[in-house]
Amino acid sequence: MSNPDTNCPFRYTEYGSGPLSKPEGDPRCLVAEATHKVKFRKGQVLFVQGEPSTSLYSLSSGVVKICSTLADGREQIIGLSHPGNLLVGLQSIAEEKYAYSAIAATPVRACRINHERLLEMVRERGDVAMSLIRVLNAQLTHSRALMEVMGHKSAGAKIASLILLMVPEHQHDNTEFNLPFSRGEIANLLNLSEETVCRQMAEMKRSGIISAPRRFVAVLDWDRLRAMADGVAN
Repeated sequence: MSNPDTNCPFRYTEYGSGPLSKPEGDPRCLVAEATHKVKFRKGQVLFVQGEPSTSLYSLSSGVVKICSTLADGREQIIGLSHPGNLLVGLQSIAEEKYAYSAIAATPVRACRINHERLLEMVRERGDVAMSLIRVLNAQLTHSRALMEVMGHKSAGAKIASLILLMVPEHQHDNTEFNLPFSRGEIANLLNLSEETVCRQMAEMKRSGIISAPRRFVAVLDWDRLRAMADGVAN
């Protein structure tokens, strides 16, 4: 569902300034005239790889998984996005078609931003152009972090790093959050076997780093989780 909104639908009050808000902590959106507010149920598709690229999304709440379709038809999870400084679909802003698919891993609220209107505003207004540059820098930083997670770390360090990436930094003092991915999806993303993911998470539970009832994860020791992600603790 969607409807026009010229006052920045969610104003980022839950998460501080949004990616295209005014600088210096002002939550007002720079591109409100190009946005609609939208909601997605868990499992709903924001857009599909290969479809015409028309919009991008700034999340207010929820988690979106980024997927690529392989040559044999299998779906490969290649990233995730949660509220913050990232824009879902940004990589396709100058392309005719989306380079990947985006699926709501949890219930999602977002601002849908029209590609064409945003590019017009970039050409017309320097403040919008500078804000988009900041977004691009944040996107690159996030991509590098995800590449490190999927790189040459041990299985336990990969899982610990992914948990840290899945939780917005402002929530790092919270004890419990909804795990948006199944063990199988985590295995898919990290190029591990599902058995390895289950074994490593069970060891993290035994060590008192996390508790993981059903689809929730409670982080009991953030310092040890960070140390594990850095490869300096088991």
